[in-house]
Amino acid sequence: MPLPPPLYYFAAWTDSGCLWGCDHFHLTVASAVACTASAFVGAYVVAVDRGEYRALHSKEEAEFQELMYGSPQRKLEGKIIAWPKLKPEATE
Repeated sequence: MPLPPPLYYFAAWTDSGCLWGCDHFHLTVASAVACTASAFVGAYVVAVDRGEYRALHSKEEAEFQELMYGSPQRKLEGKIIAWPKLKPEATE
């Protein structure tokens, strides 16, 4: 098995009270987010920096949030469209 790079990310999630994670050395947050698809819900990305787990820095966290949930700007662009009211058909 190859040695891990100095900085990598992995997908993490909980299931039945246990912490699970992928066993890949993702070099980007985006790659780790793609790996969370197998986790279904509640997935997160954890950084491993020189063998130590750490929380994502603010820039990494922003990228994670964007990839998982979309940008706040994109959410503001969405509009609620009212369901059209159907006019009752005239009966004769």
